[in-house]
Amino acid sequence: MNIRASTAAHDPIAAHLTLADDRVLLSKWLPPQAGVMPKVRIGQRWISVLWVLPIAFLVLVLGVAVAQGLRHLPEVQSFLVRYPGIPTDARSVDSGFPAWLRLTHFLNLFFMAFIVRSGLQILADHPRLYWKRDCTPGTEWFRFQKDVPTDRLWTAKDDSVTLPSWLGIPGIRHSVGLARWWHFSVNMLWTLNGVAFYALLFSTDQWQRLVPTTWEVFPNAASTALQYLSLTFPADHAWTRYNSLQQLTYFATVFIAAPTSILTGLMQSPAISNHLGWFGRVLNRQRARSIHFLALWWFLIYILAHVTLVFITGARVNLNMMWAGVDDASWSG
Repeated sequence: MNIRASTAAHDPIAAHLTLADDRVLLSKWLPPQAGVMPKVRIGQRWISVLWVLPIAFLVLVLGVAVAQGLRHLPEVQSFLVRYPGIPTDARSVDSGFPAWLRLTHFLNLFFMAFIVRSGLQILADHPRLYWKRDCTPGTEWFRFQKDVPTDRLWTAKDDSVTLPSWLGIPGIRHSVGLARWWHFSVNMLWTLNGVAFYALLFSTDQWQRLVPTTWEVFPNAASTALQYLSLTFPADHAWTRYNSLQQLTYFATVFIAAPTSILTGLMQSPAISNHLGWFGRVLNRQRARSIHFLALWWFLIYILAHVTLVFITGARVNLNMMWAGVDDASWSG
């Protein structure tokens, strides 16, 4: 007697079940369904996130004009001389960019590509974010799906939307199980890579790149921001130490955004959230989802700004340091 026959003998219902296919058959899957343009609720109004593009461009142009004007003021010029961008007593790193640092940097980039894509796929299965745990329709603060209809039954399957295959993993509507497998599996590798990075960072002098050791980092960061915004870039000493704006940004990314992402990811688990009592109620699953999503946006904006500055402030030198571990303008990296 085979296993299926044995099971059917003990469970009559099993005889009427068919074996599941180990493939995703799109002909038998939910048909694709487009969402709507992502929107954020401000008060009672829904605002399309597309407005961010012209507003950001306008703010950037005005910021450049204001920064260039400020640099002509004697007080600002004195401020820039006093705080050039790096504190005078900032520690110097003499080991350059060692192989382990370059490797963990590459792995971080590689893993993040899968984490972001699978995370967006998970979000597409319930394309709404809330702050309260009850998820009452109409209380979401972010969505890329239409209003929940009130004249018929509306399930999670109805709410799910399709992402393009180049954006989501696996890029199929209502494939949250597969997306979670990708997300959790790669997140484990990303976390292990992060643990190795932390251990090596603090067992060498490389921690001095990322951890501020003086309060002067803040006025120097303001000075650096003004220099970047006025399109007069500060002197580059990245081989031995980052400028203060870089240091604060990297510190926030490595020691705040990354742990926040891990914590809020874990707090979306019902087992963990329910086990933690009052903390699970304060950081409820929906609040954790929202913060997790905001952390994602921090990473995306950081990556965009980071890559942009790498290329416009000396691409060959920066890429050589990052990939080849040399401080020159050759084609090594």
